[in-house]
Amino acid sequence: MPKRIGVVAKRDSQEIVAVARRVCDSIKEKGFSAQPELALGRLAKIPGGKPIGQMRVDLIVTVGGDGTVLKAAREMPEADIPILGVNMGRRGYLTEVGPWDFDEALARWSRGDFQLEKHWKLSVFGGDRLLGEGLNEALMTPSVPAKMLSVEVTLGAKKIYSARADGVIVSTPTGSTAHSFSSGGPILESSLNAFVLSFIAPLQPVHAIVVPTSRTLRVTVDTPSPGAYVSIDGKVYGRVRIGESVTIRRSSNNTLFVRFGDSFLERSLRRLAPEKENV
Repeated sequence: MPKRIGVVAKRDSQEIVAVARRVCDSIKEKGFSAQPELALGRLAKIPGGKPIGQMRVDLIVTVGGDGTVLKAAREMPEADIPILGVNMGRRGYLTEVGPWDFDEALARWSRGDFQLEKHWKLSVFGGDRLLGEGLNEALMTPSVPAKMLSVEVTLGAKKIYSARADGVIVSTPTGSTAHSFSSGGPILESSLNAFVLSFIAPLQPVHAIVVPTSRTLRVTVDTPSPGAYVSIDGKVYGRVRIGESVTIRRSSNNTLFVRFGDSFLERSLRRLAPEKENV
């Protein structure tokens, strides 16, 4: 039976849809079975499309930027399906190859000439209810525009900090290169068992705290403050009222990526650095 490869793409760009169509053609030319995500299949007129959550495949190829990768990681039915990201975004920290390199990447994958890179996820709870899991981050923002959040941060059984800020980010090492970094947080090596707790435009001088995943992290909405919306990897999952908390733990689930060389840290630092000027 030929190997099955799912294809997920950002659909609001004709260029990206055209590349996704070529990716499907390349997969078939190599003798594999291409299965597009349902909406992509309809848009690109590729038969056999299925929702990501129903894909039973050996590999998922994403065509787009980091947001497309996060969507696939969130919706895939099994955590052990590896992702090969084709970058059509700006920096693409989670992607691996450009569209012009896909044929070679597919050939290398087919002969086992690659590494699997594991990235752990976080789990976010509201009370005893699991709100969702994320590869990058959990974000708390005020439920009333132009207001600030007041929060108390507890690690294990001890309250460690109180802050007023425009929002709070709890990121994994993978997500430390994203919104957390933009808010002044550090970049963590992806194997570290630590969260970065970053405050967006805080009144206090502390912008970020690194805490271990071995102790439960809890963020409670305090007064004076409106409630907060909780988003995980860009998707809103719920609302937290004054006096209520979200609890963040390291998940037992991971996301696997197909890699051909550099580690996530090396690639991220290279893509964060400004391009060299021509002299």
